[in-house]
Amino acid sequence: MSGIILRRFVSMLVVLLAMTGGTFVLMQLSPVDPVALHFVMMGVPADPQLVAEFRAELGLDQPLIVQYAHWLCGILSGDLGYSIAYGVPVAELVREALPRTLALAGLSVLFAAVAAIPLGLLAFYRHGTWIDHAARILSFLGISLPTFWVGLLLILLFSVHLRLVPVTATDGLRGMILPAAALAIWIAGLYIRRLRNALLEEHGKNYVIGAHALGLPAHVVLWRYIMPNALTGLVPMLGLTLGNILGGSAVIETIFGWRGMGQLMTTAILAQDYQLMQAYILWGTGIFVVMNFIADLICLRLDPRRMQEGGARQL
Repeated sequence: MSGIILRRFVSMLVVLLAMTGGTFVLMQLSPVDPVALHFVMMGVPADPQLVAEFRAELGLDQPLIVQYAHWLCGILSGDLGYSIAYGVPVAELVREALPRTLALAGLSVLFAAVAAIPLGLLAFYRHGTWIDHAARILSFLGISLPTFWVGLLLILLFSVHLRLVPVTATDGLRGMILPAAALAIWIAGLYIRRLRNALLEEHGKNYVIGAHALGLPAHVVLWRYIMPNALTGLVPMLGLTLGNILGGSAVIETIFGWRGMGQLMTTAILAQDYQLMQAYILWGTGIFVVMNFIADLICLRLDPRRMQEGGARQL
């Protein structure tokens, strides 16, 4: 097992280096000078000498490979560079925004689980009935509706008309309800169908028929045998979903004014803040590969046969 974990950890590092290196080069190809744009946004004349001095202070006048090497070395010490848009170190902005994004993602997953697990189980138990069809329709709607449109609809209904929650997200649980619900609707729609299909697929296998033939109660067969095997196929998708939420919540955070990592990215793009954009790309890529790495470990734990398959492929 240690060999499989080591190989996947190395591949995770390679993906991170490739993504950060590629985006670092692409951002440098932009025709917009972020330093000159910074002076324009501040209403200060972009004097060439002043721009050159500021570029030298930020290290932007050095060769590209040197800039990237300095940036990689800075990551090891927690230095992510200096934000031109905010005028403070990027690490300080990340420390403030990251807990907000994590809290929003955690609450949205909780909301989604409360809806998806009961509906998925109900659709499985009532397979072929109107309840199953209704659950599948809800799942289809949850997946199909754009998240930003759902967010605007929630604001219109619960903030403007009913006045139950504030229009703009505020600190605290009350301000997180609407953005978390907007994200949770898509997640729940995805997992209602996946859980139902996974349970139906496992239920028709021989080991389940044998367990019923031995006289085991239906709930024991479900929770001890069917559910663990069904989760083995859902865990990798859960890693992708969490990575998508944590790394791609910019639209929802912007709509609701939630000061998280996504809103930082929006500001960085508008201001051409390379250091801040690079930090967000590192975060977005890192959370995807880390979540998939954790999902792989959970799958190895749930299904030890994967370790044997990994060893066979190695041989």
